[in-house]
Amino acid sequence: MMNKIILSLVFLFLMGDIYCQQNVFDTDIPLAPAEYRRPDGYDPVSYRYRYSLSDLKDKFSKEMMRNAKGVYDKVMRVNCSGKWKPTRMSIDQHVAPEWFEDSKFGMFIDWGLWSVSGWAEKTKGAMYPDWYEFHLYNHSSFMKYHEKNWGKGFERDDLIPLFRAENYQPEKIIDIAVEAGMKYVIPFSKHHSGFCLWPSSFTHRDVGNMLGKDLIAPIVDCCKKNGLKFGFYFSTDEWEYPVIDQDGMLKIRKWGGHYEPYNPIQEGRTSGKIAVTDFAKDYIIPQAVEFIDKYDPDILWYDGEWNAPVELLGSYDISAYFYNQAETRKEVAVNDRYGLENGKRLRSRRGDFFTSEYGDMSDDNRIRHAWEECRGISQSYGFNWQDTDENIISSKEFIDMFVDIVSKGGNLLLIVNLDAQGALPEIQEKRLKDIGRWLKINGEGIYYTRAYSTPVEENIHYTRSKDNKTIYAISTEWPGRKLQLVSVKPAKHSEIYMLGVERPLKWNHKNGITTITIPKSLQEVSNRPCDFAYTFRIHQ
Repeated sequence: MMNKIILSLVFLFLMGDIYCQQNVFDTDIPLAPAEYRRPDGYDPVSYRYRYSLSDLKDKFSKEMMRNAKGVYDKVMRVNCSGKWKPTRMSIDQHVAPEWFEDSKFGMFIDWGLWSVSGWAEKTKGAMYPDWYEFHLYNHSSFMKYHEKNWGKGFERDDLIPLFRAENYQPEKIIDIAVEAGMKYVIPFSKHHSGFCLWPSSFTHRDVGNMLGKDLIAPIVDCCKKNGLKFGFYFSTDEWEYPVIDQDGMLKIRKWGGHYEPYNPIQEGRTSGKIAVTDFAKDYIIPQAVEFIDKYDPDILWYDGEWNAPVELLGSYDISAYFYNQAETRKEVAVNDRYGLENGKRLRSRRGDFFTSEYGDMSDDNRIRHAWEECRGISQSYGFNWQDTDENIISSKEFIDMFVDIVSKGGNLLLIVNLDAQGALPEIQEKRLKDIGRWLKINGEGIYYTRAYSTPVEENIHYTRSKDNKTIYAISTEWPGRKLQLVSVKPAKHSEIYMLGVERPLKWNHKNGITTITIPKSLQEVSNRPCDFAYTFRIHQ
């Protein structure tokens, strides 16, 4: 009898253990390739940051806040004497520079600690691997995935020592950007965890202190050598930040600006962050200004602002300083992600250009203001080892999307996702080269253009020259023997060309329709100037 009881208990124990394992190691949760999971024998404890938040406060907070005050006072002096003021009325007077609207195409380099894990739960819409560090503590699928691939006790900041950038080749990245026809580059300099890709004086949570590197300076140098504009992506809010209360005790400022008591669990999530008394004045504003002074960007691209009032993020102060330091020297641009005002987001309300993310902005906002679409070649914001041909858009889809954006007056800021060690995935490189080949033929109808009165007519997308004398009709499908246009009437005796074809095409205008005859020779695929989307130059 006793043996039966023991056997029953053992059976129940084993079944319970199997049940727990099934809960943790759900069959829907994949096992990552070896390079994207915890290395064999890797003990993260050996590599953890040497200072606790309390140590950092005691050793560095006073000096950092003293230095921050010097920077903040400089910002106040510059903004007081300068043309641009840290007010909504002043900032609303600034407009997107002409070069920004001329550029049309930029590279958004989504790269950071999340690239080490390189995973997000599969969805039909956009996926966000760059939120992995946050979700591994509070999202069921991410938590299961993390335990399966990285093990219990592996904290967010245990990814830092594995982010070594060993295959980072900024020269190659910029060469690819140039080959693709891109005109500006914006790396993720500081995402929401606060980890900086440059050596910052206002944190130890950066590549300088933790890796002995500067990953931004070489990109800046390469952009300058190649005539590309450079942008500063900067999250004005962070998931957690240590602050010092009135009693000199540590508290944790959480996303959006609310506070919680210090908890030791934060040590593995906020390594290297130096506590301050005022999040904006002692940290955000000085850190942003430090970057602006050091790297002299052309674009300031805010993010992470959607839950915090603008006054708690210092974004007006930073923008006014950015404008003033560039005034009379060069033209610069700031996006629309300022924060909340009267409880409402300022996206599509304030900024030199508005930002759309995977098509989430209304057509009304596209029509009335300079704007930019940011999205990836795949569904992923951030490197995702699951990306394959199945969720990477084809070269034709890519070009059709780009043409649609430009015809509606926008720029495309295309996300590229470097892997943990800084390499660009081959499949993304291929797509970039495909659009570069297309732009060499059709770029005249893209760069320096503006939206036409009728942006789209079935599968025809229109752009126009800035002097409004030339219209470009871009057909996303091969038109066959004839191309018929309703929305444009050529000037009398005008010559119409298909870009990439030397001879003008025959045409006539009758009953409100312009009919362009496509030569028989071009019906052969091998004789066409490009593989996708064909551009016709029309003078009116």
